[in-house]
Amino acid sequence: MELTPLLFARSPLRIVAMRITPEGVTLAAEPATDFGLCPACGARSVRVHSRYRRTLQDVPAHGRVVHIELHLRRFFCDLPDCPQDTFAERLPQVAGPHARKTCRLTHALQETAFATGGEAGARLASQLGMPASGDTMLRLLRRTLSLPPGNAPRVLGVDDWAIRRGQVYGTILCDLERHRRIDLLPERTSASFAAWLAQHPGVQFISRDRGGDYARGAAQGAPDAVQVADRWHLLHNLTEALKRAVDHRQALLGEVAQEVAAAMAPAPIAPDAMQLATTASPPPLSHADQKKLESRYRRLARYQQVRELLGQGMSARKICRTLKMSRNTVERFTRCQQFPERATPTPRPVPIDDFLPFLKQRWEEGCDNVAVLWQEINAKGFNGSVYMVRRQVRRWRRRAGLRPPRGPRPITLPRIVRPSARHVAWLALGHVREPTMEDQAMLKAIFRRWPQLQETAELCRQFGRLLQERDADSLEAWTQLAEGAGILPEVRRFAEALRQDWAAVLEAVRQPWSQGQVEGQINRLKLIKRQMYGRANFDLLRQRVLHTQPA
Repeated sequence: MELTPLLFARSPLRIVAMRITPEGVTLAAEPATDFGLCPACGARSVRVHSRYRRTLQDVPAHGRVVHIELHLRRFFCDLPDCPQDTFAERLPQVAGPHARKTCRLTHALQETAFATGGEAGARLASQLGMPASGDTMLRLLRRTLSLPPGNAPRVLGVDDWAIRRGQVYGTILCDLERHRRIDLLPERTSASFAAWLAQHPGVQFISRDRGGDYARGAAQGAPDAVQVADRWHLLHNLTEALKRAVDHRQALLGEVAQEVAAAMAPAPIAPDAMQLATTASPPPLSHADQKKLESRYRRLARYQQVRELLGQGMSARKICRTLKMSRNTVERFTRCQQFPERATPTPRPVPIDDFLPFLKQRWEEGCDNVAVLWQEINAKGFNGSVYMVRRQVRRWRRRAGLRPPRGPRPITLPRIVRPSARHVAWLALGHVREPTMEDQAMLKAIFRRWPQLQETAELCRQFGRLLQERDADSLEAWTQLAEGAGILPEVRRFAEALRQDWAAVLEAVRQPWSQGQVEGQINRLKLIKRQMYGRANFDLLRQRVLHTQPA
């Protein structure tokens, strides 16, 4: 079977020789025509000036590197008015002028670079028989222009994304009707967004978050477009407002946690048992508990420093520079009148929990051999490692010594779990689907001692139902209730902020558009940026983000 139609079906080449070595395959080829076309005047010439060889790298064959050795000619141009006396034979279907790779290999490397990036693409290409450096892959990315479509979308989604988190942010623009990425901007200012809208007229709806920059940019660049606030951001801002209100009452949370812990105790503690529990020496702290305690002491010292500087009249910005702390931490410390304790994490279930009663029984019987205990529970269906059993036995040995205690077990006080402000806010709003008995008792105790929170939480739940049912007529009445005197001040400020962006909030209830797919595109953008191993300059990142579009 002749290889020329198979390998060069659409190019004027014919194979004259083939050499196969362990390193790869080399094909000797020459043009199938007996003339050449002058690139300056386009005249046909058959008078040969000289001959030369040109080596090109081609796509691999069965994992082997393929090179094409072209035997080309240089022709005379016989037209007297042509500025070029001689010209080299060109094969645009095979490779460009001065190129070292064929067009199909260049295209394959470009697609690999778009999918995986520079260094990762170079490693993959080498494994596939297309060796290329990471810099070459990046040059191929920059060579391919990925321009946004000329027609402006009817429904535009805009949001920011972090180039360097906390420092530099950019803007992503998406077509919400066609589910396409439109463009990336290197900044998130209102001026850049307004300039882009002025260059792409025809946008009718603009979905955005509640940031003021995009609102001002949309008003300047597309004053006739309808702005739509995102419903998720509205609910998120309301939840954060309620969370800040709860965060101010850390002392109340601690008192309620003690009250619930005492109420959930299995039985009242006898006086002699209480004396035994108080006089017994506490068990030594583990390394992890010691690290947590040291971390709390450091955080408490920072809190006291912030409160002391705040009492001296220093601003929050100056406190950040003086103590070299983040602005969010300083602002939270300034809001809280008591030290905000960290929430006690809920212990996660582990595979050994179902076998703890049996292990405890064997431990009290005197069996403290870890290997024997692991073999026994392994026969009962335990699929964990022996290290889980070793950690559990180590805890018991730390509490009771090398041998289990004989006689009645000492009664210990119940563990006090302080809830976080976010967890309490989620409980009050009904976001926790299956609250535990402790959560329900704690929420009732908080509502009993803080009725204003219960009234505000019910109003916040009404706002969620209002957005879900798209009841735009009730939004004005809800805002008036939220501005009432019996509502927490943080939620009242949220209602006042709604007034400042009232038209976009109304359209958020009426229109079906949201920022959901824009957030998904940002997630894809972050994945691409992390794949590029620090070589994610804005031009390269923009090329990769805008290259592949859904059908």
